[in-house]
Amino acid sequence: MATVLIVEDEDSLRETLSRYLVHEGHDVIAAASGYEALEAGFDAEPDVLIADWMLKNHIHGLHVSEVFRALHPGLNTILITGFPSRDLLEESDRCGVSRLLEKPFDLKDLHDAVDVALADSNEVDGLGPPIAAIAISTTGEIEFSSSRAIELMKAAGLPTDASQLSDLIEGDPVKTLQASESDWVDAPLRSPGGGGWLVRARQRPGKVGWLAVFCPREEEQRRSDPRVRILLDVRSGTATRTLHDHGPVVVVERDGVVRRLLVSQIERVGAICYPSDDLTSALRLLAAEPRAQTVLVDFALAGPDMQSWVSQIQAVRPGASIIGTGGVGAESDLLAQGVAAVLRKPWRINDLMDAIEGSSATTTR
Repeated sequence: MATVLIVEDEDSLRETLSRYLVHEGHDVIAAASGYEALEAGFDAEPDVLIADWMLKNHIHGLHVSEVFRALHPGLNTILITGFPSRDLLEESDRCGVSRLLEKPFDLKDLHDAVDVALADSNEVDGLGPPIAAIAISTTGEIEFSSSRAIELMKAAGLPTDASQLSDLIEGDPVKTLQASESDWVDAPLRSPGGGGWLVRARQRPGKVGWLAVFCPREEEQRRSDPRVRILLDVRSGTATRTLHDHGPVVVVERDGVVRRLLVSQIERVGAICYPSDDLTSALRLLAAEPRAQTVLVDFALAGPDMQSWVSQIQAVRPGASIIGTGGVGAESDLLAQGVAAVLRKPWRINDLMDAIEGSSATTTR
């Protein structure tokens, strides 16, 4: 059978899915959050990932899928959601999701989805290059290497079956890993041709040792790969400003291009973003995600009903920070419609940050 990794923060559902799949003969690894899944499944090489889209952490199910696909290209994903929006369907296709299961579903649906995932060819373009990651013990012993890491070893003339990190890089490997916990550092290779890689690592919670990501110096742009930042739990990324421990942001925007841009920019500065192109879906998202306290609403989409939209959002989430995007007219007239701040189009990333931080400060006073 197969090794299945389940990521679901609802305890009862996670236990039900786990018991059923074990009964079906699969090996099951269960995790309650995205980061827990990355730890539990990193070196287990799962065949199928079953992930809830909305997870109570800094990453959601699609993020988990993208990271695992970069580590284990043969993996297929089943995404669980109660909100099958057009955006989510399109993003799932881009990320190579094998099957999307809409809640509520029965166990026969799960059985069929796993069968489809196991039979899927998994050939999806546009996911980005795989990640060269290695799990290393406190004494420098190599415990697991991703397929991309093995490719790099082979290309550099290094032994692909190396048992110690010292077989790959010069100097004290433990000191190199400790130095790389705060930033990328050089790791000179023991290869016949010399050269070196860049490395960054983090300690593995609950385990001993490190999880390290390597890249050749000529590929240093990979340091800003969002999947690498998620794997290493680097929250700040490359942005000069970040939203520190900010809850999820719900975006209600009619223009698909602008909606996707808002999602990418908000996630770039450290917060999860859930998009919607209508109020009903946005209210359902808010009801399902109590941590979401910030909502961006397109003035053009709401139209003359903007005040009513604000009232409905506040009825579901009292004290929510509501930002109106776009808008024609005087600032005072736009603010009079009930929003805490106005983000006019076209905006820049600092404008977006100012609106989110400023409106949050206003609503908490």
